[in-house]
Amino acid sequence: MTRRRQHAALAIAVVSALALPVVAQAGAFQLPTDNAAGWAHANAGGSLFPDDPTAAYNNPAAMSFFSAPVFQGTLTEIRPQGQFTGQTLDVDGNPTTGGNPNGFGKFVPFPNAGWVVPVNDWLALGGALAVPYGLESKYNPQWRGRYFGTETDLQSVNISLSAAFKVSDKFSLGVGVLGQRTKAELNTMLDPNGAAKAIFGLPLPPQQDDEQLNVNVKRKFSFGYFGGFVYKPTDQDTFGMSYHSRVKNNLSGSYAVYGSAAGKQLLALAPVLDPSLPTINPNGASASAQFDTPAFASADWLHAFNDRLSIAGTIKWTQWSTFKDLVLMSNGQQLLALPEEFKDSYLFAVGGDYKLTDQWTLHGGIGYDETPSNIISRDPRVPDNARKLLGIGFGYKLNQHVSFDLGYQHQFVSNAPVHLTNQAILGAQTMNGYFADSGDVVSMTGTYHF
Repeated sequence: MTRRRQHAALAIAVVSALALPVVAQAGAFQLPTDNAAGWAHANAGGSLFPDDPTAAYNNPAAMSFFSAPVFQGTLTEIRPQGQFTGQTLDVDGNPTTGGNPNGFGKFVPFPNAGWVVPVNDWLALGGALAVPYGLESKYNPQWRGRYFGTETDLQSVNISLSAAFKVSDKFSLGVGVLGQRTKAELNTMLDPNGAAKAIFGLPLPPQQDDEQLNVNVKRKFSFGYFGGFVYKPTDQDTFGMSYHSRVKNNLSGSYAVYGSAAGKQLLALAPVLDPSLPTINPNGASASAQFDTPAFASADWLHAFNDRLSIAGTIKWTQWSTFKDLVLMSNGQQLLALPEEFKDSYLFAVGGDYKLTDQWTLHGGIGYDETPSNIISRDPRVPDNARKLLGIGFGYKLNQHVSFDLGYQHQFVSNAPVHLTNQAILGAQTMNGYFADSGDVVSMTGTYHF
């Protein structure tokens, strides 16, 4: 009977842990789809600055005011930082073994490209490549928080086409469609001995027989829509609003478990010993989950004081509250249904340009970005909290056709408290403390005016 309970505990631990990495996808890792000047503006102004091809995705209505075709390419490097301070304990209350590395700490590249072509006085077409969601964190598999996550790699890439219609010299409308490709790799460690001890009181030493669980899921293409309007009440003022729809992603792929041969044999025997457990293939099997990227909307304003100075402001809302729970499936079986609660978040930003000469322009801005995460869902994969934004950069116009921009943004992130207790079937470990976070962004843009 004791061995049967041990088998069952190990199987339940694996089934339950499959859900943990996927939940982490709904954290605060939405990326502004801006060029280098936009990052330097602290993401203020949207795409209302003159001849900004990011309008093809951000607010296509702005394309109506282009006088000639424009193509732009941007490479953005993002480096978050997250250092944990606190304690992690196993089921016996003893410190978890291992080091305490920074799971981030390196620059990760994200591309962005856009083009706009005016067709005539009232119609313009555009297209964009953007990465609206992305995250990469990697901890050593032996780090002391390994039971709460080790490696996470998520990226959603959008390809979009859009059109703008100028209703009058002061008002325009824009619409667009997008295809989104999402992929994720999410790994964690299991403590089957700790699970057996927490559930059945078996005298097994925790942290002795860790099993590594890897999940890989993706969605080739999902589709969404977006649109907006731009209104110019005066020659100096421009106001715009845009909306991007929720995109539904049915992620599918597989999971794999890495460990001893004896552990894999226990996995194979578990559903035989306890028919209430789902069937788990110790050599891997399918895995699927629903992950919908949220809808978001933006209100932007731009005021040109004169030919040299322009100031812009933005309020952006993201509907993270639509993520309520997660259902994990494998081979037609529901493995788990986990409740999750996220809140809508807002970004507030002010930024602008000052033209030093006909060739050189200074960019700058400040902002405040809320987090949708909370003390219940926050974990080492996305140890996020509210952040203050400071941006700076410059633009250089080489000639009438070619220009370049460089932008830098630093993110001052509030300490992110983490108070986690793994379910008994995962080993009943605890993590209490906080993450000291920050972020750096470097962005480079090249623009060609035809």
